[in-house]
Amino acid sequence: MKVRCPHCGFVFDVSYSRIMYCKTCPFGAFGDCEKIKCPRCQEEFTLYESEI
Repeated sequence: MKVRCPHCGFVFDVSYSRIMYCKTCPFGAFGDCEKIKCPRCQEEFTLYESEI
């Protein structure tokens, strides 16, 4: 699923963000976290803020 960062406008795939930034987080490992981190600006936001 593609999302747009509400901070910088960068469009990226949620899977990429999860693979890169969630591997050390216990919430990300179980898929229970609603947050995503932008690969461009490193801003963390929720899925609800990012709809394109």
